Amino acid sequence: MTLALSLAEEADADRIADIHMAAFGTNLMLRAQFPTPSVRDKLRVSLAEKVINEIRDPKWEILIVRDEKEIVSFAKWRRPILESEVYVESPWNWPDGTRLDVLEDWTRIVEDASEKVLCGKPCYCLSFIGTDPKHERRGAASILIQWGLEYSKRDNIPVALESTQVAWPLYQKLGFRAEKDISMVLEGLGADGKPIIYEEKSLIFRPSVE
Repeated sequence: MTLALSLAEEADADRIADIHMAAFGTNLMLRAQFPTPSVRDKLRVSLAEKVINEIRDPKWEILIVRDEKEIVSFAKWRRPILESEVYVESPWNWPDGTRLDVLEDWTRIVEDASEKVLCGKPCYCLSFIGTDPKHERRGAASILIQWGLEYSKRDNIPVALESTQVAWPLYQKLGFRAEKDISMVLEGLGADGKPIIYEEKSLIFRPSVE
């Protein structure tokens, strides 16, 4: 079947939340932040609410890829915030039981890494991208990423994102460079309840040096 790119509509929010959880439900950082099945079930509601708010926000483009009528993948792109702009993003409504200490520590680490590699300059930000595991390796993610790369090249503005270790080879193939490693110790998630080191990469696509 042919994959088709389009803008998401508010009616798509629940499906996007379902794909998000299917794609990231086993991610150790997600499980550290949302530690029980009941909290993760409630997280779906928060994800859907956030999608609707972002669809209504002109700074965001929520994209989907469909196979016929079924949504198989999504991406959440934030447009550049210029130095002259004052922008306040709609807040997350985290479910009861969220480990806010873990979430806030990780958010700080990611934001610090982004500030060091971008020095506060505007960028296109790929906030989240996820594919239904049943439809992986069909090219949907590349379609969604290429949307941002085209705007990046047009405006000569970089693209920034944080990548899991698994996804890094795809981004590298598309021209991204790892500019900073980011990590955090997660307690109790290793074998026999031992701590583990969770790692991601801060990636940048710079059109001027493609």
